[in-house]
Amino acid sequence: MTGDFKRISFAVTPQLEKSLDFMKREFFYNDTHSHMIRELVSAGVRAVNGEKKQNKDQM
Repeated sequence: MTGDFKRISFAVTPQLEKSLDFMKREFFYNDTHSHMIRELVSAGVRAVNGEKKQNKDQM
């Protein structure tokens, strides 16, 4: 692991674990779990930032 990364850990519910397992099998089968989590978190951050921008534009 390079020095550019920081390690975090978090607890997941059984349902979220099932969803992550599905995502790994269907979309991230050639990637590590760490890469998958980074991509999913990044997508979530982009979605939230897009919603904030969209809400500002509507005001």
